[in-house]
Amino acid sequence: MDGKYSEIELLFIERTLELHGERVCDLLREQIENKDLIKSEDLLNSIDFSVSKYGIDPVLLISFFSYGRAIEINWFKKSQNTRIFSKPNTNVMLWGMRENRKRTRKKDTRWYAKTVYGSINHLLSVLSTDFSEEEKNRLKQILEIRHESKS
Repeated sequence: MDGKYSEIELLFIERTLELHGERVCDLLREQIENKDLIKSEDLLNSIDFSVSKYGIDPVLLISFFSYGRAIEINWFKKSQNTRIFSKPNTNVMLWGMRENRKRTRKKDTRWYAKTVYGSINHLLSVLSTDFSEEEKNRLKQILEIRHESKS
């Protein structure tokens, strides 16, 4: 093994990333349901994760339909077309006043960033504190079983 991690450490990291991936996907689904962002179940059902290798290091990949992220990014931006073709508000132009209008509350579509980036501290704490001697022994047994089954 040419990497900076031993085989046991790589197995621990992979297992931790798998658990974290499940946790994050559950949190994302929960956020979408709580914020009532469901028109069809497509986005909700498309949320998935995988743990793969980038070189020799394990990485966690979270995937979902890209329009779900685009909803969050573009929600607060006003379209250029609506600004160009909307009629001018004469009260604002002449008097500097705004009309009394009922403000409608927009849906909070920030479901991805807060959830995923907010869970990184939990992942870091698990990676830094849960690699105990008991865990090392358990992982050694798993690796021995793998090597015996390959032979």
